[in-house]
Amino acid sequence: RELFLNMSYIDASRKIASASLKEGRSLFVCTGGEEESMYTEMGKDIVVLKNRKGFIRLALSYGADLVPVFGAGITDFYRTYGFMSKQRMWLQKNFGVALPIFHGRWFTPLPYRVPMNILIGEPIKVPKPAEIGAKPDPKLVDEYHAKYMEALKLLHSKHVKDRVLEIR
Repeated sequence: RELFLNMSYIDASRKIASASLKEGRSLFVCTGGEEESMYTEMGKDIVVLKNRKGFIRLALSYGADLVPVFGAGITDFYRTYGFMSKQRMWLQKNFGVALPIFHGRWFTPLPYRVPMNILIGEPIKVPKPAEIGAKPDPKLVDEYHAKYMEALKLLHSKHVKDRVLEIR
């Protein structure tokens, strides 16, 4: 954690992210987090996004445009196993502890050497809020969440032909 903080990364808390946006900085948010690491499956691009709206709320609160970004092929970096997956998912959901069972090359944490493509879509313009930092209308959040998911699907289908995108 400290290593990343020394490299200009910031804490992922809403308070810190809000302060950063207030300063006019851009943020890159990994929406899937621990839960997404539990769903990793070789050959599929899986993203946990259906119920993740906090980043949309944050963008709308500060008038920050949304840019869909996706790493196609990342799930092939490691081989994962479903052993006791229901129990491990319960731990993750109830205690925030992810225990993925995985390995890379030579049964080590070194990732497999596989191709990965970083896809960057067109920005989704969001309206400027009447008051910076104000909580946006839930209908507006739903609208822009749907736009973001659609943009991600389009980005994936346009550039990735040999993999399935699954949004959970």
